[in-house]
Amino acid sequence: MPVAATPAVVKKAPVENTGPLNSVAQAAQKAGVVDCLGRINQVSNFLVAGAQQSGASLMIPAQAPNERVASMAFEIKSPQVLSYASADFAPLSASCGGTYEAVTHWQNNCKDVATKGYAQLKFIGVIQSSILVLEGGPQLRVFLMPAGTGCVAIKKEVVY
Repeated sequence: MPVAATPAVVKKAPVENTGPLNSVAQAAQKAGVVDCLGRINQVSNFLVAGAQQSGASLMIPAQAPNERVASMAFEIKSPQVLSYASADFAPLSASCGGTYEAVTHWQNNCKDVATKGYAQLKFIGVIQSSILVLEGGPQLRVFLMPAGTGCVAIKKEVVY
């Protein structure tokens, strides 16, 4: 598990790409998704960048898959960490919107993780009483939730 002394790299997802479709986008295409393929390709490439191993589970509606939300779950193994991520995509009138969440456990407490691991983000408060909220722009948040003596970081971004 990562430790807070090692800062997390908080990257934002790049703009939608139109490069060759990765295996996740190809599977979505086979299931009938058309309009969100570029966004699925963009976000899934971003989530697994630098991973030693990764896998995905797709949840795409059988009826009208190009008109409904497509959802995916990822297992991402890197040299020092195992992460879970999820992503959802919905066709919009002119493009495709999406969100993703990446979940990672840290051994340090959440205050240490906030100040050392996510120093580039701005602390904006708590959701209610225990979950700290960090901001990296209007569409990027990191939520830090106590977990025993450690902390679970949930990075969430909305992409258009």
